Amino acid sequence: MKRILYILIVAVAIVSCQSSEDISNGFDHQVPDCKTVTLVSGAQTKVIDDANVTKYYWCFIPQVNLETISLPTISVAKGGTFSISVVVSDNVSLRSLTLAYSPWLYSKYINFANPEAGIPLTPQSYTLNAEIAVPATAISSSWLENYYFNDGQFMKISTVYHKLELTVTDTNMNKRIIPIFVKVE
Repeated sequence: MKRILYILIVAVAIVSCQSSEDISNGFDHQVPDCKTVTLVSGAQTKVIDDANVTKYYWCFIPQVNLETISLPTISVAKGGTFSISVVVSDNVSLRSLTLAYSPWLYSKYINFANPEAGIPLTPQSYTLNAEIAVPATAISSSWLENYYFNDGQFMKISTVYHKLELTVTDTNMNKRIIPIFVKVE
């Protein structure tokens, strides 16, 4: 009985001896940052900073049905390739990155908690570099998509941009989704 009481006291003492840094990290509600997105295809290079990345994801709101949206990005030929370089960071540390676009069957996943060779263990900042091949069957003409408003209403928009999504998660499971738009010619 005394032994169980002793183990309980030691366990409570260990748990109660957390540093202020440990406690602060447990209350981290800051999402990861995206410093820049750089897109390169042939002679085209487009650098988009964080303020614009957020604006493109959340703030292009159609005003009328069938409105054509215009975004600053690069154009890539069918069957061609392009490069993406994204600088991400977090105030505590990064947990994982996922870059995906299912219509092209593309996915890249990095787990910083259990990294492979050449990838750091739980970094505060990381530069993701990816070379993506555009399928020869990729859609190059405009198509219609539904744009949904917060109240559930929607309208049709005309788009020519393929949207890859980079999902960045930090150690406290705060998540940020960064859109990467590409036009196929």
